[in-house]
Amino acid sequence: MDRRHLEHFLAVAESGSFTRAAAVLSVAQPSLSHSIAALERELGSKLFERLGRGVRLTPAGQVLLEPARRTMRSFALARGAVRGVSDAGFGRISVISHTLWAIEPLVQIIGEFRQLRPAVQFTITDPAHRSDVLESVRSGSADFGLLDGTPPGGALSSQWLVDQELVAVLPARALNHLMSVSISDLVPLGLISTPPGTGLRALVDGQLEAAGESPDVAVETAHVASLIPLVLAGAGASILPEGLAAEAAAKGARILRLSPARRVSVSIFWRPDRLSGVGEHFLTVARELFSGTTRRLGHVGEMSASPNREI
Repeated sequence: MDRRHLEHFLAVAESGSFTRAAAVLSVAQPSLSHSIAALERELGSKLFERLGRGVRLTPAGQVLLEPARRTMRSFALARGAVRGVSDAGFGRISVISHTLWAIEPLVQIIGEFRQLRPAVQFTITDPAHRSDVLESVRSGSADFGLLDGTPPGGALSSQWLVDQELVAVLPARALNHLMSVSISDLVPLGLISTPPGTGLRALVDGQLEAAGESPDVAVETAHVASLIPLVLAGAGASILPEGLAAEAAAKGARILRLSPARRVSVSIFWRPDRLSGVGEHFLTVARELFSGTTRRLGHVGEMSASPNREI
């Protein structure tokens, strides 16, 4: 089994047709059929059922699908790592992201990348306003940006990374009679958030508007790091992505699901005409870590060990 066999297998599986896969790969269909047949002989199992003009994965093919995808991504990572050595491994990458997404998922991507290319330097900036993220990438002052919501278009390319659920973060004994809360339930406690124009405030304001509540907050802080201590001190409640809420739960805050539930998609974006070799490798690492995986509440469910953690 080699890389070419797996590439051909994935092309047929994803297109559902030998004819379409051959066109995508720019190979002759007999060559593609021969490659799949060789792979099936090596594995000792049929991978596709022929259905008229199309094909369907057999149980053996379904089992092979995800390992094949991981292997192909690993090949891409290996190529990037070797290319990094030939380039002496040096480079610099600048990223602009609100703290919400700089903690997760950005931390994981940079940690993985630095293990592969430790000579690359990173600069991470926190925008004053959401619009600053787009402008910085468009102008070239940042190589990459992270944003929630609909990815930008135009001259920018984007890659979806992860979904995160928004959850309510409350003082330890607040609303003990509830197992989930609406934004209206939180208003009497006083909401804690960042200033207007910031990423978190946009999420909170969206929840308040949908519920017909006033956009006022009880405590407005420019320091995201102070949000959880303020909640723990009893100053009010906050709404945070599940990644940040895990930290709050570990410190004793009460974490509840929002009703109705709200998930936020996070994407990374860049200008393709300014993407360096180092930047391409960084994107490959990001795709390896996050593409094809959607975070679900089961992850946050790890916070349920404490009686204060209701998720």
